Amino acid sequence: PELSARIPFPAIRLDDPGTAIAQLDRRDEIVIPHEFATLILTFPLTKPISLAVTAPIAAGFTRAELVRTICEQYENVYDIEEATANTKPLPPDERARLGRNRTDGLYGIWGHDLPELVLTAVHWSRKPDARVHIEPHVEPRPKPELPA
Repeated sequence: PELSARIPFPAIRLDDPGTAIAQLDRRDEIVIPHEFATLILTFPLTKPISLAVTAPIAAGFTRAELVRTICEQYENVYDIEEATANTKPLPPDERARLGRNRTDGLYGIWGHDLPELVLTAVHWSRKPDARVHIEPHVEPRPKPELPA
């Protein structure tokens, strides 16, 4: 049978896992009781990616390790995008006004830089064939209003 669960998080900035983990409640609680899984990243990627991930302990992923893993993988995706893109992101002052342009690297990141993204939940499921999928719910942080 398929198992499935949703793990809510306070809005965790993907670019600052240390601060985020320090603020977590029950950070050592096992939240995904499986050592091996596939992490599926979709936002803000034109080409979603599935990555094999391993918990640091056989009992599975703690709340803190899950956040750390997701943050590290997002950082890797942004680094790989930067290295493989011919179309580079606009300069920071232009991105502040226009948002991040779509780049043409391996993942086709669009709309948001890493510091703008927050993790609000994780959905995980164990398929009937025992494969475990982890799907983070990532969204942009609300931007402060710019003066007119």
